[in-house]
Amino acid sequence: MLSEWAAAHERGVVVAGPMWDGDRWADAVAEFCRASGWPLLAEPCSQLRRQLDGVVVNDHHDLLLRTPWADAEPPDAVLRIGGAPTCKPLRLWIERHRPAFAFVDPASTWTDGSFSVSLHLTIGPEAVTDTARTLLSPESGWAQRWADADARAAAAIDGLLDAEPLLEAGVARQLGRSLPAGHALYVSNSMPVRDIDSYLRARAEPLAVHANRGASGIDGVISAATGVAASGTPTAVLVGDLAFRHDLGGLVGAFDTVPATHGGSGGLDLTVVVVDNGGGTIFSFLPAYGVIDPGAFDRLLTTPPERSSAELASGLSAAMGFEHHHIGSCDELHALLAAPGSNRGVRVITIDVDADANRDQHRRLADAVAAAVRGAEPRSQ
Repeated sequence: MLSEWAAAHERGVVVAGPMWDGDRWADAVAEFCRASGWPLLAEPCSQLRRQLDGVVVNDHHDLLLRTPWADAEPPDAVLRIGGAPTCKPLRLWIERHRPAFAFVDPASTWTDGSFSVSLHLTIGPEAVTDTARTLLSPESGWAQRWADADARAAAAIDGLLDAEPLLEAGVARQLGRSLPAGHALYVSNSMPVRDIDSYLRARAEPLAVHANRGASGIDGVISAATGVAASGTPTAVLVGDLAFRHDLGGLVGAFDTVPATHGGSGGLDLTVVVVDNGGGTIFSFLPAYGVIDPGAFDRLLTTPPERSSAELASGLSAAMGFEHHHIGSCDELHALLAAPGSNRGVRVITIDVDADANRDQHRRLADAVAAAVRGAEPRSQ
């Protein structure tokens, strides 16, 4: 059934949502993309945002799909594998254009909040591979236009981030650049998972990316990351200041964990990266910001703490003996993340972020990407 459906559509995209077992799908997805000529829009939690030979892996679809360029390049079809993607612009883009939509869903989750799916398939990677072997002559130029747009977006993002102080987007980009091979990245909800989706780029060395999507909110993120590190995998976890406070007990638990009891080799290696923007500033990205009275907005929707994350981490490190680094630049973050060695114990890195500057930078990044692709070759009619 998938073979006939795919053969009927020339210009499609493959969407990979959150999957803990994405590695199992990598070869099948890559073969399908090569045979069809469809680009891959993979969020990092799919485990498929990686460099795949002969595949256009789009790193910046979250920003590209907000632009007129994307509406001039609508797909005929979407093949989705994995859970519901984090990217809201992707959902809205699909809802606007209503392409033929096939959902490969072996667990029968039916996670389709916008009721866009037209073909639901409970198949495994072998069937996707078999489909790829039936496809011939992909549409010339379709994937290349997506590759060109992504390259323009990357250049625009780099030009802006390289010239400005370290804020949330730069932290997300740097984690992908600096974490060594064999590491895992655990990502909090709220802004961290969205920034990772927007700014982490495909790597030659796969980076396992995990998150607690769903009802878990920002609770227990450090504890969950400790579980990954306790398996013997060096792990970094990206959290905001509120998630850090919500799981200070998890930090204590991480310090006390003996990985050998969990099947690891001993010597927990956990790096907690805390972005301190003053508490709950994701709400300032909502339409209500700027409409509601600022005082009422702060009182109702933000939770500014009295003490900074750096103060908390400094006090805890003095009491417990783990490392604490308070930094403010990409170079400092790279030096800490990329340092060779393992079994370094627990480390906390705190980074202060001005909320107003951060919100403005996110807006200017979106504008820069839109301007960069404005002159890209549109879809031929």
